[in-house]
Amino acid sequence: VVRLKKGGCRFELACFPNKVLNWRSGVEKDLDEVVQSRQIFANVSKGVVAKRDDLLAAFGTDDEESICVEVLRRGDYQVSDKERHLQIDSLFHEIATIVADKCVDAATSRPLTISLIERAMQTLHYSVSTTRSAKQQALDVIKLLEQSDMGIVRAQMRLRVRAAADMEAEVRALLEQLEGTKLERDETGGGAYEAVCLVNPGSFRQLSNPSSIPIKGLTVEVLDSKAMRFDADAEHGTNSTPHAGGAGEASAAGAVEEPSFAPRLAGDGASAAGDHNTLPAAGGAPEGGAAATAGKRPAVRNAEPTGRTFACKSCPGAQFTDASAHREHFKSDWHKFNLSRKTRSAAPLTEEEYLEAAEEMRASAATGDEDFFK
Repeated sequence: VVRLKKGGCRFELACFPNKVLNWRSGVEKDLDEVVQSRQIFANVSKGVVAKRDDLLAAFGTDDEESICVEVLRRGDYQVSDKERHLQIDSLFHEIATIVADKCVDAATSRPLTISLIERAMQTLHYSVSTTRSAKQQALDVIKLLEQSDMGIVRAQMRLRVRAAADMEAEVRALLEQLEGTKLERDETGGGAYEAVCLVNPGSFRQLSNPSSIPIKGLTVEVLDSKAMRFDADAEHGTNSTPHAGGAGEASAAGAVEEPSFAPRLAGDGASAAGDHNTLPAAGGAPEGGAAATAGKRPAVRNAEPTGRTFACKSCPGAQFTDASAHREHFKSDWHKFNLSRKTRSAAPLTEEEYLEAAEEMRASAATGDEDFFK
């Protein structure tokens, strides 16, 4: 029920659950999907309809549609417990989505998952406020995460800065003054100086404001609003970081490995190890597990040599000359098994050692030997 007091009278509307907030936020546009009836009531619970004279005195019209819109916009709305929980959960997820879009792992500069941000917010015991926007609260969450030891930081922006060649020293001095700025490359040629650098989002405002920059003719171009690394770059250890929309990003966007800081969240250490556990239960080998696929060798094959070598840091000796084979390696049981060992701080196994361990697991599962799994 939405209730509005005006002109000494009370006017009420009977509405569907979970629809009023959607209408006020602009999600729902159809008025018939919000109100159960366009009839204006003096008391909904008793079924008392508002008098026409009262409507004319309060609203100056008896048009039910315009009165419904005003009551919905200005009236008081009593939210039920279920609707309040739904609103808070939706706002909580929206905040986590914004934070995941603006932050990366501090150690690897890899993107973060929304579920990981939600667990981090729960660890920080962050309380959502329904009176503030999701973006405002997301900025507060980012500050809290940066102050914690979870290894989550605000993603930097990749910029291209251009100026006249004789302004090289001034541009370098300007970039050095900005906190957290990292110069990736710079070159001088054709009477111009160009630099590609990583800056904090707050520093971008200073660079993009002509009145605060003493260098004439300085131009700033945004190459990537969120600079990050993907598995294809992080695993083989190259220094190439793809720009936004570049071909490097498309070839490197394989399976994203869980960030290294995930086990540091409260209660995540055990779950992280359990998610990648490939050991079969005693008495039988699971489908798709390491024991069931012990005879299947991981695909370490090169389809089309490109002159570039891809390596996996989690699997010793895994090298590829084809990006597609490199991405397929992330789906292999060998790679998953080493990730499981990594969460337990155990040394990774080579392909031969993994096959021997898998054969041993299969034999132990067949004989029912439980000592192997202790």
